[in-house]
Amino acid sequence: MFEARSPARTVLDVPADPPRKILIVRLSSLGDVIQTLPLPTAIRRNHPEARIGWAIDTELASAIEGHPHIDFIHRCYRNRWGKALLNPTNWFDVTREIKGFIEEIRAQQYEVAVDAQGRLKSAVVPYAARIPRRIGFAHGRECSGLFYTERYVTRGEYFSPKRHHVGHMLELLKAIGCQTEPIFLELPSSGCAELKKASAMLRDFRQASKVVALAPFTQWPSKRWPLEHWRHLARRILAETRANVAVIGTSKERTIGEELIASLGEMSRGRVINLAGLTSIRDLYTLFPMISVTIAADTAPLHVATAAGCANSIGLFGSTSPVRLAPVGRGKALLLLAKADLPCRPCCQTVCRFGTTECMRRISPDEVYTELVKRLGAA
Repeated sequence: MFEARSPARTVLDVPADPPRKILIVRLSSLGDVIQTLPLPTAIRRNHPEARIGWAIDTELASAIEGHPHIDFIHRCYRNRWGKALLNPTNWFDVTREIKGFIEEIRAQQYEVAVDAQGRLKSAVVPYAARIPRRIGFAHGRECSGLFYTERYVTRGEYFSPKRHHVGHMLELLKAIGCQTEPIFLELPSSGCAELKKASAMLRDFRQASKVVALAPFTQWPSKRWPLEHWRHLARRILAETRANVAVIGTSKERTIGEELIASLGEMSRGRVINLAGLTSIRDLYTLFPMISVTIAADTAPLHVATAAGCANSIGLFGSTSPVRLAPVGRGKALLLLAKADLPCRPCCQTVCRFGTTECMRRISPDEVYTELVKRLGAA
């Protein structure tokens, strides 16, 4: 049975003895994982002797492997389990694997868990592993609060477009005695092989010049900048600057990337490459510092580029708040957003309820190009 739910706490109960083992839970997605990376650094700064674990979807584990402040990584095969469960013949094996995942966490004997995700799928992990202190948000999404022993950050505070989400997560650390300022985001270090691979991706450009990364693809339809806008922007880059262009995306988006490049005609020859589906997470960590400017919507490439130290990033924000979800890291980021006369934004909805994504359409390619030229000159 569930434990009795206590109200959200407004006064932090900081223990006299610092915790010796702490679990961070952030299963997905890549952009959110990147924004969660200030947590292990803050914990280590305040509790240098503590052992820190992280529960994460196995597809994203490479994003944190080798991080200097993460001692244990617990890989969750959640997506594979979900597909396997569609076939009843797999139920026994999946149940056994889930049990093994939970027992692996339980074996570390964590004293406290911090659920930085705040969803049902993340809240049940420390509960099932019987971690005695389970700290999470008080917003009550998907009944996640039922699985915590302590709840902080009210629903109104959490969904306010005027406060950055990293601040929400760091607020949870105050319950274990962490001072959260200043904020540092550290990535795992790259090896020589990764650096050579990233350099090789860019060596086929026809001329030595600055490189602009375009990330035209998004999972949320409401975040998509129209493909014709990307095409218009790419044409201006090729026609009016000496910069080369790298298209960034996943393997599912490679065909669309090829179509985009083909639509640019002869001017793209030797100056545009399609890296969609060819870059791992660690490849992006080493590639983005070689990029002069990255242009993306509020998606993983924008957050990875800024964290990895891309000289400049231009973020296109429509349905989400640029204050709440601005990228964090070493790079400089300019955030362009829809004009303020749209009362529906930021809606934070996956799909535009009006079916227009007008907020994204109102960010003009010429406006983005003007800002790009400024940053190419400074890069």
